Amino acid sequence: MRDRNCAGLRESTLNTAFPAVWTAAEATCQALATGLPGDWDRARSALSGVTGLPPERCWEIKVTESLRQAVDLRTAHPGAQLQINSAGAGDDCPRRLTGLTVLDGPFAGQPTPTVSSAGGTQVRLEGFFVNVDRILVDGTPIDDGGQQFGPQFGPFVFSAPPAAGASSVRVTVEATPPVSGAAVLVYSDETPPGPGPTPSEPATSGPATTAPPSAPPQTGATTRLTEPQS
Repeated sequence: MRDRNCAGLRESTLNTAFPAVWTAAEATCQALATGLPGDWDRARSALSGVTGLPPERCWEIKVTESLRQAVDLRTAHPGAQLQINSAGAGDDCPRRLTGLTVLDGPFAGQPTPTVSSAGGTQVRLEGFFVNVDRILVDGTPIDDGGQQFGPQFGPFVFSAPPAAGASSVRVTVEATPPVSGAAVLVYSDETPPGPGPTPSEPATSGPATTAPPSAPPQTGATTRLTEPQS
């Protein structure tokens, strides 16, 4: 966007999971290049369509914040020709593996990423990455059959390898640019706990019975009153 290469932005391989972000980015790029009021109106309209970004999508969030800053600045100063100053710009989204999410099987979505010892379960990398070159399990690269683990900026998904006798493994990533961090994947063939027993239905057959009257309290005994449950 600094170079006003709006066509290059449109034709890039940026993640298509959030196309509204990149539609707004292209529109804002065009507005920055021309300065025309109509292009700024289109940028503002496109930006209004960016909603519901998950908190873990750091890249899309930071891009959207920059787009809003440009649109708001232009709104405050109509007719001004904005310039992008990248001096001192830093990386607001550290590239780091922060965890794993199991996508299928009995342990899908559990807080502790767990798969069966047979492997084959789909697992998603959590964190911020640009590209993932290799995923390593206890230092051994996963054979992906020459296929990419995901599009640029993710999501990145791999198939868990068989346990080979291990109860857990350490997952790391080799990426461009480099990625730090590691995550643990647990193996288990136990059935995950369910939501608990279903309450039994009250009996509907049989004669109705009346409880016998309670005996009066003995002398010196204390009668305890319980507030009815609402």
